[in-house]
Amino acid sequence: MQPTIPDTIVLETERLLLKELTPELYDYMFENWADAEIMTYLGSTSEADFELEKQKYTKGLTSFYLSFKNFLIVEKSTSRIIGRIGYHTWKAAHERAEIGYGLYYEEDKNKGYMKEAMKTVLIYGFEQMNLNRIEAFASPLNTPSIKLIERYGFQYEGLLRQHYGRNGVREDSAVYGLLRSEYESLKHSW
Repeated sequence: MQPTIPDTIVLETERLLLKELTPELYDYMFENWADAEIMTYLGSTSEADFELEKQKYTKGLTSFYLSFKNFLIVEKSTSRIIGRIGYHTWKAAHERAEIGYGLYYEEDKNKGYMKEAMKTVLIYGFEQMNLNRIEAFASPLNTPSIKLIERYGFQYEGLLRQHYGRNGVREDSAVYGLLRSEYESLKHSW
């Protein structure tokens, strides 16, 4: 008898469904589904993307201190997976997490999808995950990302020099944070 798929939640906005991805769901998928099924479910855009996903899984997605809670961003009108958003560095014991997000296709940018998803995921983080602090790291050159997080009240906290590598190049990260107390005073204006 095949194990039952783990319970996951789906958050809903006006135009989007946000389908939860959890460590338990990853375990279930990689233990019970064929690669093609997993690629379809995750909306992998290429074999290379899927291989990265598989590597992350086989090398360990969580530890005793660290977990994640991500969401696939699904366009309601087409059922197409257009991106991801969620907490990829969640330290439950410290009530904090780092938010990450991205859209897969250029044609989906500048349509307000990420703004819509961000609001819902921030509310979920503070209200359901009991977070006290949400962190965001963005390239100082990524103006759309910085505008998005500033829109929701994230405060600039500093610069981490050569914080991450991309294509062999070391890049800086602007550090932003949003505290529960700030969220409580801002959420009604969102």
